[in-house]
Amino acid sequence: MDGETIVVFDIGKSNKKILVFSEEDLKPIYGESRRIDEVRVGNLLCDDADLMVSWMKAKLTEAARRWRIRALAITTFGATIANLKGGILRLPIISYNHEIEGHIRDKFYSEFGSPIELYMSTGTPPYGQLLNAGIQLFWIRERYPEIFREIDEILFLPQYLIYALTGYRASEITSIGCHTYLYDIRRGGWSSVAEGLNVPSRSPEISDVWSQLGEYKLNGSNILVTPGIHDSNACLLSYMARGGDFLLASTGTWCVFMYPGGEFKPRGEDLHRDVLYYIDAYRRPVRSSRFKGGFEYDYYTALIRSRFQADLENIALDMGILKDILERREDFIMPGLVPGSGQFQKSRARLIGGAFNRSAREAYHLLNIYLAIESYVAIKLITDGREVDIIVQGGFARNNIYLATLSALLPKNRILRATFPEATGLGAALCAKSALEGVRPHELDRFLLNLGEEEIPKPPIDMDDLRAYLDAFIREASSADEAALYR
Repeated sequence: MDGETIVVFDIGKSNKKILVFSEEDLKPIYGESRRIDEVRVGNLLCDDADLMVSWMKAKLTEAARRWRIRALAITTFGATIANLKGGILRLPIISYNHEIEGHIRDKFYSEFGSPIELYMSTGTPPYGQLLNAGIQLFWIRERYPEIFREIDEILFLPQYLIYALTGYRASEITSIGCHTYLYDIRRGGWSSVAEGLNVPSRSPEISDVWSQLGEYKLNGSNILVTPGIHDSNACLLSYMARGGDFLLASTGTWCVFMYPGGEFKPRGEDLHRDVLYYIDAYRRPVRSSRFKGGFEYDYYTALIRSRFQADLENIALDMGILKDILERREDFIMPGLVPGSGQFQKSRARLIGGAFNRSAREAYHLLNIYLAIESYVAIKLITDGREVDIIVQGGFARNNIYLATLSALLPKNRILRATFPEATGLGAALCAKSALEGVRPHELDRFLLNLGEEEIPKPPIDMDDLRAYLDAFIREASSADEAALYR
């Protein structure tokens, strides 16, 4: 049997990963992923919990044959809950992409307060579908009242998977505080929505994400079990444990921008600009913003490929094309592909100009200018102009056109490309390592937290052209009364 390890399951919306870290120095020594998509269960869109759990059990058993596993941690996407009766799922795990009836949403706000009232106490904007666990519970109460009354335990997805694998139950703050309406930041505890839906009485006691739930025995390993952690917060923890003033841009299907260390100061004008507050591993608010950037990237790159039959991976940064687009100010991509998300929620998604008819190179450069501008706006909304380092992690960290444009848009900020590929898994591993050593993550040896970043140089772009293009984009994407807020 090989050395002592920590096993992490990093459960994304589509791709599920098992990661094995060396317990001594937290270096990743093995990784494997599998795609597990949503499924239909009757008329419900669901996450495939049965397949997830069976795959995870098989992978954990295989890992225990090869390594001595010292601890287990799980990190997953948020806004997803398991409703149990007697320890068994009473409902399937319903996807946050499930659509719900408008009249039920209206009834929720009539009972618990307006979107602005709830935003000012929970930091959660009024998202659509079931992207809000509080609204999901209310929807279950209205649609399935008998089932709702029978539910005796509510677990968020990381904690349900821990329970399904090991039998340990827990709650933790990063999932409860992930746009749920269930946590009152001003009060520092359960919200009136949570109390009205009887969530506290049906939830295990809230544990720190680095606490020890107990041990699970498997193939000779006594595995220390931790409570689990929300994935954006796991990624943030990897960098936050080092200290310093920074903003994390975690880029994937959702581009999530998280600025830790500030106070809870929600503003009414942020309600429909996708500015939200997460709760970090230390139970502090994190002012954040987001848009569905990876989804938009996939949509438009598919369009470019279909039109030009081009391999976009081989398109390098071409300053001539970049400068030409900025100078002409004739070609734009407008936001709005995902209604109700992002910073320009009144915008209608459309292509302006002929870049998508001329060449794959020009269309691809235009796409990355657009994504960089969306990122710039999201960043400015949460940093209030502070000159902090911006760490780009995830898919866009490999995109040189995007990074160069973002670096130009923020001339006073350092843009750092994250080079460590598994920061989310590492954040979960940090929780497990802390549990093993009986400390908090920032108290671990500093050498464990050397993730490595590369600074992106400022490209030779004419700043007047860039500012003029940015202003033209904002005028087109926002109403006249909103435009000044985005500059």
